[in-house]
Amino acid sequence: MLYLIEQCLNGIQLGMLLFLLAAGLTLIFGIMDLVNLAHGSLYMLGAYFAATFRRRHRQLRARAILAPVATLVVAWRWR
Repeated sequence: MLYLIEQCLNGIQLGMLLFLLAAGLTLIFGIMDLVNLAHGSLYMLGAYFAATFRRRHRQLRARAILAPVATLVVAWRWR
């Protein structure tokens, strides 16, 4: 029973994440009337940094702080 509850919560969490991504991209594409592929590459870089920091840091707090900060630095320098 606990497994079923965990899977339901995981499904809700993934659905919320996909909704937020889709809503944000829809707003951006609707307002700008063009496809901005930089957003997808920043999502990819954030995931890469999160995976990289997972190998180097065992604490979740450190990874949760370092991955967005590293993505922000790359986005800021890319601008």
